[in-house]
Amino acid sequence: MAKRLSEEEMMGVAKKLRRHIITMTARAGSGHPGGSLSSVEIVTALFFNVLRHDPKDPRWPERDRFVLSKGHAAPLLYSALAETGYFPVEELLDLRKLNSRMQGHTDMTITPGVEMSAGALGQGLSFGIGIAFAARLDGRDYRVYVLLGDGECDEGQVWEAAMATAHYNVDNLIAIVDRNRQQIDGWTYEVMDTEPMAEKW
Repeated sequence: MAKRLSEEEMMGVAKKLRRHIITMTARAGSGHPGGSLSSVEIVTALFFNVLRHDPKDPRWPERDRFVLSKGHAAPLLYSALAETGYFPVEELLDLRKLNSRMQGHTDMTITPGVEMSAGALGQGLSFGIGIAFAARLDGRDYRVYVLLGDGECDEGQVWEAAMATAHYNVDNLIAIVDRNRQQIDGWTYEVMDTEPMAEKW
């Protein structure tokens, strides 16, 4: 990981990521800009000040892992990966093109820096627990950060995973919920009221 950024520098990076997201989705004519934009500050802080990672060695065994459970926010993750040097920024403009590494949902088999192939919502926390357990079994000290959307917290699998995390004392796993109170069908409190959200964790 490079030097830690100041608050002002992080604000500058966040602006770049927003610009990439808008440009990518506009050029592709599809995508999920809202879900990407709502998590910009979270991902900026993680990739530029928190995560131990090495763009020159994406599979470095000691790296921290970032799992994007809300995989439709792929444009945000791609932007952060490009800005940290995993691949050229110009490649972002290939979003959703055939044979591109920038697919609409993340694919860990083709995109450097992506830890989980995404699609159906609600699976990231369970996936993250598996990675965190692997660290414990392998005697490694990396952390696993999972970014979930508050809309995807309607999925029962999220809560099964949360209970398992507590039960098995998985202390190297950090779940972050993007609490923007919106999902594709409307406000979260209208679609499926999950309040009180904070107390559930």
